[in-house]
Amino acid sequence: MTQTLTSTIALLRDVLRPSNAFLVAGIYVVCRLVYDLFIWRKFLSPLRHLPSPPGSEALFGHTRKILYDETGVMLREWVKKYGPVLRIAGPGSNHNILIVEHEHLDKVLGKDAHNYPKPRAMLGVLEIISGYGLFAMSGNEHRLMRRSMSTAFSITNMMAQEHFHHDVADRLVKIWKDQIGSVTEPSKGKIINLYDYISKATLDIISLAGFGYDADTLHNPENELAVAYKGRTRVQSGPNVLKLFYSMSIPGALKFVRSKWLYAHREWLKYTKPSADLGLLVESMQSITQLARGILDEKIKESASESAIEAKRDIMSILVRARKEELEKGPTVYTISDDVLTDQVLTFLGAGHTTTAITLTWALWSLANDQKSQNRLREEITPVLDANPHPDYRTLKALPWLDSVIMETIRIFPPVQVEMRIAEKTDYIGDVLVPKGSFIFIPVFVVNTYKGTWGEDAEEFNPSRWLNLPDTYHPNYSLLSFMAGPHHCIGRTMALMEMKAVLASLIYNFKFEPSFEGQTANLRRGIFMKFMDGMPVNISRARD
Repeated sequence: MTQTLTSTIALLRDVLRPSNAFLVAGIYVVCRLVYDLFIWRKFLSPLRHLPSPPGSEALFGHTRKILYDETGVMLREWVKKYGPVLRIAGPGSNHNILIVEHEHLDKVLGKDAHNYPKPRAMLGVLEIISGYGLFAMSGNEHRLMRRSMSTAFSITNMMAQEHFHHDVADRLVKIWKDQIGSVTEPSKGKIINLYDYISKATLDIISLAGFGYDADTLHNPENELAVAYKGRTRVQSGPNVLKLFYSMSIPGALKFVRSKWLYAHREWLKYTKPSADLGLLVESMQSITQLARGILDEKIKESASESAIEAKRDIMSILVRARKEELEKGPTVYTISDDVLTDQVLTFLGAGHTTTAITLTWALWSLANDQKSQNRLREEITPVLDANPHPDYRTLKALPWLDSVIMETIRIFPPVQVEMRIAEKTDYIGDVLVPKGSFIFIPVFVVNTYKGTWGEDAEEFNPSRWLNLPDTYHPNYSLLSFMAGPHHCIGRTMALMEMKAVLASLIYNFKFEPSFEGQTANLRRGIFMKFMDGMPVNISRARD
């Protein structure tokens, strides 16, 4: 016994010698790679029998292809060819699953949503991009935060903000009228980059409605918020998202990226190309955070002095007053901290600006290519806006074709292409055994255009489908642009109100056409589906 123990110790000493350590480590890495990439994937994974598209990379699986897919069309073609439940290869040994059918979506997003949270790495990416708000929260904290914010997003409060939509829409209308009037032949119109202007307009609206700040980037594109926000969006490309996603898997990476130390030394990051985008992101996020802190301090002062009648109705003011009232009642289960309130500015910008800008741009682009639908919409809204150029939400909500155009745009062109969840325990999705730790890919674009739900013309822009929805339509899981379940978009009504008000005003005043025959959209991949060229279209006045 003693001799055996002595021999074992001697062997360990020999193995752990510095000269042998690298050899042992190398053998371990090779064995682990063989197990992960071959033995597990080919022979042991319970998902190995599911159909899977070709082209999986040894280290990244299909992940890079999915993040680099500009429009979601690749995923849609996979589903057409291999079926509605697919095996998606992830990094290393990970075998993941892609789902599109209502029953499976209900389990992951609805009934058992607590067992399928967002992956930690994805939460980290969302926190870096949009602050520590609802996007980046999970579990009980997300539930409590959502409850705290529910009053601010009530219909009553949203309707109190309607004038913001109309005021900014009026600014944009005047700018475009002036530009058309400045050309040699105004009747022929003028080519403008849709997204450039719509993006400024929606930034101005969310700044006013979200935190009572009039950025007016339509007239002042060098506004400090606009400059900082532009820096943030520049680095949200597919490759950068992939880098962030894998980086957030490293313990402490999130804290490091958001640290004051890294911000103080951000210039170091700009010396090398791989880290230059991170330096720009850190700088822009800190600039927005500093601006947001100043806004919050002002709101706190206002809440201490203003009367209920004079109270401002922007979301930040409402949240600050609600927190004050809760604290005055005594200890509470959950109180929003100053840091979280500050980060809400980032969340509002991410959720309330980019997504609505993209959707409105797609709506106008679609109508430019469908003159019949555009004329029908103008005919519907003209008598309404003739009577009142600033109709309230209930009036706009009652317009069926306006609603149909907005909903069809959201369906065909969801700003976010793919959502992800992770299985916290081994479970069955349908009759498929899904191991703990597997990622669940939810291809929003594919679900929204799934022929099994929407019929043979599912991939076409056809607003009339919303006037007579198919029997296969599911109110929660046929349209995932606002997601579903506990994490569905809290600002859904706010976004619809804004988009309807702005679209109605623009169609009432202008006619939209492609800038040239055969024009196609030039897209840029990333967290959101954006436009490389700003989406140029020709606009002319629809009325004198």
